[in-house]
Amino acid sequence: MQQQIDLLNQEARKTAESYEEQLRDVEATHQEQLRDTQAKMAELVDSPKKDGARIKILEQEHRKLEGENKWLRSQRDQMRKTLTLHQIGGQSQELPFPFSSVSEIIEDALTKNGYSILSSMQTDQKAVYITDRKTSLPPSLELSGFRNQYLLSIEKGPSDHTIIWVRAEFEKLSKNGQMFAAPQSDITDIELRLIQEIHQALSTGAAAQARNF
Repeated sequence: MQQQIDLLNQEARKTAESYEEQLRDVEATHQEQLRDTQAKMAELVDSPKKDGARIKILEQEHRKLEGENKWLRSQRDQMRKTLTLHQIGGQSQELPFPFSSVSEIIEDALTKNGYSILSSMQTDQKAVYITDRKTSLPPSLELSGFRNQYLLSIEKGPSDHTIIWVRAEFEKLSKNGQMFAAPQSDITDIELRLIQEIHQALSTGAAAQARNF
């Protein structure tokens, strides 16, 4: 899990914050230049004495700026797709809710279950969340405690749906403080329970919204 945290903080954040900011600044400059060129072209076309040579130069500049803006937009789209995660193990489902709705409910669902978000990264297409590690002490000699940390990702899917993936780093804790591996069936169960809880929260919210209309 620590490797995923390092990847998220060192690569995704650097790309999503620094590079996109640079692209945004350059694109804004180009948009301003494009508007200025269009205004000059309109002024020359409407003038009594049309300067054909000047209009031709401005048209070439206009095409050049439009091409550069198209390239900048493609670079930003490509950058937004670079938020990747090696999804090894875990459980994945397609939720019949839009990406924006799912991203809004994630933190509430985690907080409700005692998890705070340690790190997160989000674009308009994908989002990744890593929770703090939660520890529950054994309630008795007969029952074990546990230690768990979630890694989640959501991504825009087809038909305005959202693909959610959850992986749990789940371990059991004995009364004397020793950690031991949990059965895979237990890990799968808590991964699916979190997905189901998020789905239920979204369904409840959608039903309440429908009743208000």
